[in-house]
Amino acid sequence: MKGNRKWLVFVLLFSFILGSISVQAADDRLGTTVDGSLLTEESVVEGFSRPLDSLERGTYLSNGNGRLSNKGNHSVNVYGSTSCKKTCDQVKVTLHLQRLVGNSWVTIYTLGPKVATNTYFVSNSKNYTVAGGYYYRIKGSHTAIKGSTAESTASYTDGLWIK
Repeated sequence: MKGNRKWLVFVLLFSFILGSISVQAADDRLGTTVDGSLLTEESVVEGFSRPLDSLERGTYLSNGNGRLSNKGNHSVNVYGSTSCKKTCDQVKVTLHLQRLVGNSWVTIYTLGPKVATNTYFVSNSKNYTVAGGYYYRIKGSHTAIKGSTAESTASYTDGLWIK
């Protein structure tokens, strides 16, 4: 009789613990595209701004990129950089961490602008804590300034699901 009670208590306790565990899967938009960003469950998403046509490329600005990494426990790392073909007076990168709300990307944090002088490269990175149950992406703004010439481009990552 004592063995049956212990077994019953074990089964009830196990059922309670199992019932309290919740796993949140990506919503039904997984695999669709919203404002140019594919919604994914990847652990890292990266976006580049790299015009293929040499006529579209600037005299100084080469490309920009942004990367969003899921570090677990609702922590993400935001990273981005701007590269130039030549040394510039100023090279800038600004990174916007955006959350998908409905069908709109809303900026929740802005990192930068980070400005480097007399160089051809700048990067920036920071960890943020975010709410689960949303897609996130990075919008990067990249600028090169040489004398009176300013060239800019933008980069966008795909959307990354945070449980």
